[in-house]
Amino acid sequence: MAKRKARNTLGFGFDPAQSPHHFAVIVERESGAVTIEERFTFAAGEAGDGDADAEEATPEASAKATLDAYHWARVASTVAEAFNARLRAADLPTGTWAAESLLAPHLGKELTLLFWAVEDADPSLLPAMLANWVGLAPEERWWLYTTINATSGHPEHGRDRGWRKAIKIAFAENPIAAAAPSALLGDAVAPRPRRPTQRRAKHPLPTVELDQPTLF
Repeated sequence: MAKRKARNTLGFGFDPAQSPHHFAVIVERESGAVTIEERFTFAAGEAGDGDADAEEATPEASAKATLDAYHWARVASTVAEAFNARLRAADLPTGTWAAESLLAPHLGKELTLLFWAVEDADPSLLPAMLANWVGLAPEERWWLYTTINATSGHPEHGRDRGWRKAIKIAFAENPIAAAAPSALLGDAVAPRPRRPTQRRAKHPLPTVELDQPTLF
């Protein structure tokens, strides 16, 4: 049986030969802050066949989220371990974080989801948030990313409302048991309904026996 030829990938699983679409994690030199952005081309001039109309139709790169140096340092190693375990299982080269790290689209979406959850989190909540992210299946992370990205896929706009706010609340809970991602979001957004309660009169009225004679 012929040995399968190893794919030549960049960073964390990005294969330009399959598609130029990828994500990039960029570390600012001075502050150490990190930005993750989605890109639809790779290396200027290699996105298509040189047709100007095709180049104009290609979406520009867009920033998705940012983290300060402290938050990134707290999650970076765990994320690398989780991604590299899957890359090894797929017989792909592993990756390491650099000043600019490229990621396959599916891994970029998963990391963006984590950025959205922990971007301004209390440091004491980070272990639980990271554990909840690790505990989700890749397909669940993709579903959550797609749901949030539809309305709040910007570094600043919408970060404190809707599904983006919900994922922060959900991930901040103690590590949760496996559940559908829709339930994870729903529990964080919608308050649990309260059972209707009956009001009791402060001074209950006395009972009148109709078959007894009255004084008037």
